[in-house]
Amino acid sequence: MRAHTTTVIGLLAGMLGLFGCMSEHHQARTDGTCFIGGCSAEVCSDRDDVVSSCIWRDAYACFRDATCERQPEGACGWTPTTELEACLASHDPLPGSRL
Repeated sequence: MRAHTTTVIGLLAGMLGLFGCMSEHHQARTDGTCFIGGCSAEVCSDRDDVVSSCIWRDAYACFRDATCERQPEGACGWTPTTELEACLASHDPLPGSRL
């Protein structure tokens, strides 16, 4: 019984650590017409109700200080910067990523 209790406590501590990592991010900037959404604040869109699966990818940390705004083609998206592109390039490609 003691081993099971220790395992459960360890799992809960790990989950709380992951939640803290995801929730203590810097608020990314928006232009007021685009919204940051998704479980890990990894989505930039023109809707304020976008959800995503809660699967953490290390590359999501790259969006912590990124700007979510209308792009030249008119759609909302993360504004490419040297810093954002370098950060994303240092991780596995994100599904559907254009950066």
